[in-house]
Amino acid sequence: MSQPNSDYLNCSHDVGLVKEKFFTYDQPFEMEGGFLDEFTLAYETYGELNQSADNAILICHALTGDHHVAGVYSENDAKPGWWNHVVGPNKPIDTNKFFVICSNCLGACKGSTGPTTKKASGQSFGTSFPDLSINDMVRAQKILVDHLGVSKLFAVVGGSMGGMQALQWVVKYPKFSEKAIIIAATAQHTVQTIAFNEAGRRSIMGDPCWKEGEYECKEGPRNGLAVARMMAHITYLSDHGMEEKFGGEKRLDPGKEFEFSVQRYLDYQGEKFIDRFDANSYLKLTEALDRFDLVGESGLEENLSKVEAQTLVIAFSSDWLYTPEQNKKIASALHALGKPASYIQIEDMHGHDSFLIDSPPFLRAVRLFLQGTDQEEEKRSNIDGFRKLKNRYEVKKEADFRVIDNWVESKSRVLDLGCGRGLLLEHLRESKEVTGLGFDLDLEKAISCVARGVSVNQEDIRKGLQNFDDDSFDWVIFSRMVEELPEPGEVLKEAIRVGKKVAVSFVNHGYWRNRLNFIFQGKRVRNEVYPHQWESSHLSNHFSVGEFEEFCQNLTDDKLGYSARVGRKLFHRGDWTGVCKWLPNLRAGLAIYEIIKEKKTYFICS
Repeated sequence: MSQPNSDYLNCSHDVGLVKEKFFTYDQPFEMEGGFLDEFTLAYETYGELNQSADNAILICHALTGDHHVAGVYSENDAKPGWWNHVVGPNKPIDTNKFFVICSNCLGACKGSTGPTTKKASGQSFGTSFPDLSINDMVRAQKILVDHLGVSKLFAVVGGSMGGMQALQWVVKYPKFSEKAIIIAATAQHTVQTIAFNEAGRRSIMGDPCWKEGEYECKEGPRNGLAVARMMAHITYLSDHGMEEKFGGEKRLDPGKEFEFSVQRYLDYQGEKFIDRFDANSYLKLTEALDRFDLVGESGLEENLSKVEAQTLVIAFSSDWLYTPEQNKKIASALHALGKPASYIQIEDMHGHDSFLIDSPPFLRAVRLFLQGTDQEEEKRSNIDGFRKLKNRYEVKKEADFRVIDNWVESKSRVLDLGCGRGLLLEHLRESKEVTGLGFDLDLEKAISCVARGVSVNQEDIRKGLQNFDDDSFDWVIFSRMVEELPEPGEVLKEAIRVGKKVAVSFVNHGYWRNRLNFIFQGKRVRNEVYPHQWESSHLSNHFSVGEFEEFCQNLTDDKLGYSARVGRKLFHRGDWTGVCKWLPNLRAGLAIYEIIKEKKTYFICS
């Protein structure tokens, strides 16, 4: 990140000069591993608290981060905060709208009480600082937030360790935060992550200068801490990112100190780190991370059962420290509980540190989740394609949407598979108080759902359906996307398992114009309904009304104990406006079916 000059201080998009603040809680504070007579938290704030005291956003920092999120301390010390591109006027976390708080967490070494803090005896805590937990950090933050007069958080936001704190916040204080953004985090460390952390701790404790943690200020196990930082930093990157960064000059002069460019880079990261971080703090914080476990014996769903915050979970494709799968488990547990939660995965080569990079999709997702849709987002929704919907009031102009809207009962729970930009779910929510969840693999469309406050899961439908119990939804909707699925029949059967009713709409490939085209042209139709050439990679399992009717005759699962039958059905002519009442396999351009699941009853003869 480049260093700002005097023009930076006057920039209307930055918070400018900021001041470090300190809060001391002068009462005993019980922790999971002991207690403190008192504690201090260093913090910064940006923006103004409104009269209702409910526009505050708490940002939680990562393992080696701190409270200096945005702005600069002075022209002489003009290094901006670590999330300066995210926090500020007219930025995703807009300080014109929100009162933003970030504290150096308990146990850290940038002004908050931790191992470097001196006790009444004049000696530093060192290793005698109580073992702490993510929960201890969050409880200390809650005391600070109360001190600042905040009645309720608008949102709690954090990445990595900060994401784990944000997750703990909505578990510990389920009614206190309206929203939560959990970024590149996990509900439980893997064995591999614990192993990496333990190796880093061993390198610190194996350094002769560690002296059982009783080292003097600005001394200590510098080599061991540098190695621990190097090891951790490797996990923050990705293979592709490192190859991109160092592959061009992989090998330096063999006669120099560093034969490979990556060696020089890691050495630089280690040296830079030991001048700003304390070894005992590193030990305590990594141990707290390893102990963090919202899965436990009772399971993740049980531990998240009281969460009320609308939640956005963001993962990065190249993150192998806290993988997309680990992030997805958090969102899946919330979805299974019927909680308002969304999951998106951003393609980025920067690994775990991607949330620190100036990434347009990431910034857009954060902005829209916190601030809602805007003119730019509405323009994105009005894109070229055979479905053009400008806003939710045009939903009912869509042939299949109008029918599905009439079928779905008020206050139903609805799963929309291939939900697009979430317009149908938004309409059903506002017109019928429907609780909805959408699935769509397209990041652009998933972020549009986020903008509308529609819960979305950016995941493969086949995998996502497996996370739900039988009868989890009143309705499962396939709106003109069944033909785009591999093995659509199996997916339909799985949808019938998780839903009580299924609505399916599809383009009838047996339509008479399609038949004539093959007879006289000898090739497939190409128009706005069938926009893809045969050689494109777009999956198109086109089928007819007759074929679908045959499929529906065999929707019985003896193993699960249910059968399914066709309920209502409606056909539109080729113009998709007039109703087709006879010979639908030939004359219908669009078909809409209701499939009703029925439990099988078994009689036992005595």
